[in-house]
Amino acid sequence: MKKEDVIFKNLDGFIIVTTFLFLWFAINFGDEVEDMVAYFLILTFGILHGANDLKLIRSSNSNAKKKYHFLRVASYYVLFIIFCAALFYVLPSLALLAFILFSGYHFGEQHWESKFKEHSNTAIWFYTSYGLIVLSLLFVSHSGEVCDVIENIADLYIAPYYFTYLLLFSIGLFTAFYIWLSRLGKLDSNWVKEVFYLIIFLIVYKTASLLWSFAIYFILWHSLPSLVDQINFLYGGVNKKNMIRYLKTSFVYWAISVLGLGLLYLFFGSDSETFLSFFFSFLAAITFPHVLVMTKLNK
Repeated sequence: MKKEDVIFKNLDGFIIVTTFLFLWFAINFGDEVEDMVAYFLILTFGILHGANDLKLIRSSNSNAKKKYHFLRVASYYVLFIIFCAALFYVLPSLALLAFILFSGYHFGEQHWESKFKEHSNTAIWFYTSYGLIVLSLLFVSHSGEVCDVIENIADLYIAPYYFTYLLLFSIGLFTAFYIWLSRLGKLDSNWVKEVFYLIIFLIVYKTASLLWSFAIYFILWHSLPSLVDQINFLYGGVNKKNMIRYLKTSFVYWAISVLGLGLLYLFFGSDSETFLSFFFSFLAAITFPHVLVMTKLNK
């Protein structure tokens, strides 16, 4: 068996060990260094995990015996991103709320989809409530900075205690759905392990800076498993050859995304707080279509 196959056969262990390695990095280096490495990881692995959406759309439609013209699919995809970006300019509060809900659903779907024994119509609420726990833990841990980012994006001040309300509501909703779905026999999950994971997230969020905390979760716990799932779907297995094939088909979209962020940095790089707000807005614009693609793929 090839070495890379062994690594991805033990993905959970690799993620946990690397998380604590990144925690050591957070303890020994300042916020400025953490943020530089966080930007690098998000620009590489983070954006990469959503850079092959067009290939995934074509492959999933091919499996369903439907053929879509590449340029038409690409045009719709790009127009949707432009629409999402414009929404942040026209209705920033609504766009930000939608981004949080979409992200919560997407994070939950990635983590839990494989743990369902059978389809459930309540999965959307289950996924979203879990993802909101992950996000609200981050918000509570860095409430001051998060309030500043929200105010920069939406010109709206959110009192920090609302993040606590969101956390408590999400925990209650998730717990109720977890107990109900477990009793129906639809979940294959160990609740002790899941609580352990959430404790790890809290430790990370309390130890690292806002951006580094987000990067640790986004890269290790979300993007990496998603990359593995996508490569498995497209090519039937994760090995060096298939990883190179994935990189080749995703390079153009990834390069355009990084170039766009590079231009944003040229305009706002001197103001790190403003750039961080635009950075999250940019991630949001490319997240919306990616969430829809992955939901279609999972179905």
